[in-house]
Amino acid sequence: MDIKYIRYISKKGATGKLREIYRHIELNFGQLVEPLVLHSLNEELLAGVWAILYETVLIENKVKRSIKETIATCESEINKCNYCADAHSIMIIGTENKLQHNIQSVKDGKSELKTKEDKLILWALNNLNLNDDIILSPPFNKSERPEIIGTAVLFYYINRMVNIFALDTPLPTSKMKGLVKYLASNLIFKKVIKKKKVKGESLTFIDVGNRYKFDSFEWASEIPEIQTAFRYLKFQTEINIEKVLSSELIAELKKQGSNMNLLKPSLGNKNLSQFLLSVKSSEKQIAEFCFLTMFETHKIQEKHIVALKQRLTDKEILQIAAYVSLLISENIGKKLFTNNEQ
Repeated sequence: MDIKYIRYISKKGATGKLREIYRHIELNFGQLVEPLVLHSLNEELLAGVWAILYETVLIENKVKRSIKETIATCESEINKCNYCADAHSIMIIGTENKLQHNIQSVKDGKSELKTKEDKLILWALNNLNLNDDIILSPPFNKSERPEIIGTAVLFYYINRMVNIFALDTPLPTSKMKGLVKYLASNLIFKKVIKKKKVKGESLTFIDVGNRYKFDSFEWASEIPEIQTAFRYLKFQTEINIEKVLSSELIAELKKQGSNMNLLKPSLGNKNLSQFLLSVKSSEKQIAEFCFLTMFETHKIQEKHIVALKQRLTDKEILQIAAYVSLLISENIGKKLFTNNEQ
């Protein structure tokens, strides 16, 4: 298991609820993978992330899983998450292999965009161009929205967590990568991809009470299971955050997280430097980590984690990363939704 910077709980070391979640992941996803296991120090975070993945991507309501795996792959590419791009291209092979060609055709500008699949690929590749025509007039309807926007929001979250805590790819970096993807799809994942999934089953791992019924994730209202899973993860990222971040820093992060212009790459560290001017000196190291996680995850280095470890536990670092990753991902989802409503 290639997880860096923070501890994690292995399958052998898992007990109780965590052990049951691991078992459910293996039965329905095929393997314990880094993007999920890196959450294991906080089993409630893991339960939330797994519930979102299961109910949004694995369950086919109105949208085929192959389309959602394609969106996940495209999102991972624009978020520069090589791990997730490789991992979910394996899933495309196992669900509808021709969509790999569609992705490349759209990227190369060779597609005439006659098919809905190609239009959805273009939508996914242009998610951060929030004023683009394909975003303002998306190629899906209201009933498909929870799965399509949900997949995008999930991978804006997952990509950030993986870029920080996992290695660059789950595959060997060689000319044999294509063959390894094919073998992994057919030998590890093919059978479990075809396994029938039961809608709502993952929600047995989360408390579906009233404590976290936020006025949020409105785009998922057509499928309550998806909305419940997202709201649960939001609750779990926020429940103890004031123990590790000051209320002033939380307010500033929420302000920055609503500024979609910051998703565009800046020259040098201009945006970060401006942000840090508003933060008290005692929190600058944590604030820098939070800002980079939201907007420029690729710039996070070991030195940032070393600085955090001088004052925070691994579980607290995980909590902070999850909080800000979901904060920006939720806001991107809101924007995609409000554009869709116009």
